[in-house]
Amino acid sequence: MKKQKAEDLTEESGLLAGEITSSKVEVLASIVLTLGYSLSTLATIMALQEEEELAQEKKTKNEDQNLYMRQMFKQLQSVNNRLETIERKLNRY
Repeated sequence: MKKQKAEDLTEESGLLAGEITSSKVEVLASIVLTLGYSLSTLATIMALQEEEELAQEKKTKNEDQNLYMRQMFKQLQSVNNRLETIERKLNRY
């Protein structure tokens, strides 16, 4: 009985003293793998967000260009109408 208690004390003191055991390595490995998986997932999410932001920026830029082109078209129509009016007035005289 004393021998068994001595072995238990030796094992417990080894754990408390910071000895590396297979169970500790397994726990650490699980933590590292979980952390790695989490970081990988985070990187994927961030990449998808960046792609979405770029697509949104491109869409906004295209919409801005379309708006600019429509405004330019209206201005050109207005100028063209004025020129036609002036031309008609000149043709009267």
